[in-house]
Amino acid sequence: MTYEKILGCLIGGAAGDAMGAATEIRTREQIKDFFGSYVTEFLTPPDDTFARGCSKAQITDDFSIAYLNCCAIAANGGVATEEVAKKALIDWFGVPEYSRFAGPTTRAAIEKLMGLTAENKLAEKFEPAVDNAKGTNGAAMKAAPIALFSSGDVDRAIGDTVTMCRITHNNNVALSGACAVSAATAAALRESATLADVIEAGIYGAEQGNRMGIRLGKEICGPSIAKRIAKAVELAMTAGDMDCAMEAIGSHIGSGLMAAEAVPAVFGIVAASGGSAVRGIYGGVNIGDDTDTVATMVGGILGALEGAGGFPANYLEQLHRHNHIDLKKLADEIWSLYHKN
Repeated sequence: MTYEKILGCLIGGAAGDAMGAATEIRTREQIKDFFGSYVTEFLTPPDDTFARGCSKAQITDDFSIAYLNCCAIAANGGVATEEVAKKALIDWFGVPEYSRFAGPTTRAAIEKLMGLTAENKLAEKFEPAVDNAKGTNGAAMKAAPIALFSSGDVDRAIGDTVTMCRITHNNNVALSGACAVSAATAAALRESATLADVIEAGIYGAEQGNRMGIRLGKEICGPSIAKRIAKAVELAMTAGDMDCAMEAIGSHIGSGLMAAEAVPAVFGIVAASGGSAVRGIYGGVNIGDDTDTVATMVGGILGALEGAGGFPANYLEQLHRHNHIDLKKLADEIWSLYHKN
């Protein structure tokens, strides 16, 4: 593991989120029609997207919660615990520019942590009788940077991810998706890592996350994320180029809110990227549907694989200018913990 890989993961996650915020909830064709071409730069989100009101290069819930999770773990000496996860979640919700993005699963968990009653809940909402609607990508979107404390140990990354994500997404499907992303990122942090290593680790992480979710949380409806990752990678590898890969993945896998769509789509795009973080982010930004979430996961994984040098120099400057975050400082803290341990 190198400092450049740590910083690369953070830049990639933030850049994917900020760039994908402008294209979210549109189809691939709608993105091209609306913006005139595929989006390959930071743009101000239109008024009909969830990120309306944000400036260009501004992150949303996807990376902001991952960032504060990492800050909390770093402050705890690099150790992920349930208490650290709870504190980070409440701290995140205390920032108005982030809390407005809270999804139903995350919001319900925050209400429980804050001890809110039916009379003073943050928002009235429908509560299903079972948890089958909770297999969303809200855990996976924050998983890549959690692996930065693993020193490339895939199993530690999986364990830390379950600890940090069970607070909001305590089920086998969501945890399978989250562990796939963190395991792939941990593998990517190794100095000799290849794209094949990253994908193999992702499938392993999906399998382990599913088992741990069943054992520690709740088993809910949903297809095998591990098998869908393998299928998405197959589609990407036979597509020929990123545009064809996006078409195949979007048609056969999807790229929406549910973890069983978004996470396999991430690995298909990772496979089609050839290892280029920027190319992968562009794929996530333009595949359609939940683009900021897909792109932040792709960016985190491939940023760890390629390192900070794989990004244009202005990415870091723009991300720092438009957000209350300091990616270099966080990378310094994680790098320091790595040497202490």
